[in-house]
Parts: sequence; C-alpha cells; structure tokens
Amino acid sequence: MPAAAAPRWTAIVVAGGRATRLGGIDKTALVYQGRSLLAGVLGAVTGAERICVVGSDAPLPAGVLSAVEEPRWGGPAAAIVAGLGALAAGGADTGGAAEGGAERGDADWVVVSAADLVRADEAVTALLTTLEHLPGTVELGAAQSLTIDGVISVDAHGHRQPLLAVYRLVALRAAAAAAGDAENLSVKSLIGALNLVEATLPDGLSADVDTAADAARLGIVLPGASAAPNQSADANE
Repeated sequence: MPAAAAPRWTAIVVAGGRATRLGGIDKTALVYQGRSLLAGVLGAVTGAERICVVGSDAPLPAGVLSAVEEPRWGGPAAAIVAGLGALAAGGADTGGAAEGGAERGDADWVVVSAADLVRADEAVTALLTTLEHLPGTVELGAAQSLTIDGVISVDAHGHRQPLLAVYRLVALRAAAAAAGDAENLSVKSLIGALNLVEATLPDGLSADVDTAADAARLGIVLPGASAAPNQSADANE
C-alpha cells in the first residue's frame, strides 16, 4: 500500500503578552543558543503551509503573516482567534501574502505554539510525529466513533499545554465561532469541547521563559544583566 500522505498544516505563533514577571520586556527577543526565541519557534514551524505570528512588533521573514489580538492584550485565546482569521484571509487583512501566492485549499491542521519556547524544534516534531501515527477516529463501540481533533502536549508534571499543540483546523475554527467574543476567554475554555489526544513530552521539551528564574535556569541573559562566569549557553535540563 502507498504510504499515507503527510499531514498538511499551518501554524499560529502566539507572541503577545505583557511579560509582567520579566518587567515588561519583549521576551520573544531573548537570545537562546544564538538566536531569538521567536526565531527559534519560527524555525520549528517552517514546514507549515502558512504561518501567522500574533502580537509581535518584530520584523518577520518574508511570507510570514502578522496579526494582532482584538482587543490588544486580549489574551492567548484572542490571539488564536486572530491567527485563525489571518490564516483564512491569506494575509488580506495585514497587507501580506503567504509565499507561493495561490491558494491550495485549507490545510487540515494548525500548530499553535507560544513564541517563547526554547526547544520548539523538538517539541513540534514530537507533536507532528504523534499526529501522523494516530487514526482519524476513535471507535466507541456500537458502530459509533469519535473524531480526533488534535494532539495536545503534556509536560512532565502532567499539565496540558494548549499553546503547544496541533489542532484540527475545522474543529478549532468551529470552537472559535462558538466562543464568540474571545476577550479574556481562556484557551482551556476555547478548546474545551475538542477531542484531543495527550502527548507527554520529555522533561524540558515544553520549557518557556516566564520569570527571571526560568531565564537563569536556561542560561538566558536578561536585558541589563550580565552573564554569570562559566555559565553554560546550553542549558536544556
């Protein structure tokens, strides 16, 4: 039998947020292993047919779409909704256009990732690998089945990470439409009705930078600070 086609997917990178625990800096500009956190996440989703970054003022590579939450600082659920809109419009609302121009129809899946992940390459690969090995439906017996709506990462402590997940695009759009006003809506509520398979990631794969302690543990130097002597630039543990 011929091999199954690889899943077609787009990506939403959630880059908004006030970073209040880091003094309001743009934490996506922090440097980890020689490149900004945002650049690292964009590198992790280069296989996407379209990419939209939501909530960032940083210059973006050609072909990458940009969107802003409505209202600004409306939270990650609002960012996801804005990203879905920009991807559907193909950049019409932002003045941009995806590389290649012509529409090929919708992809089936959308990867959603926070912009401050430090090991995004490995994390996204793990999610897509899990997705490729899943059946499209789960049999419930009595001739009933349940469609799988995506794969959500789970960290080493058992916590779901909705900003590190891959969702069935049509299901996420339907959830966004059902939610209505996304201002201050939690991502947990947005995706609450979706049938998601959990993928437990190895320790550290979902690490991000929310606090000065996170930055120090990962060997990331904050603005105005200096690197500690003998501090390793490769702090994956």
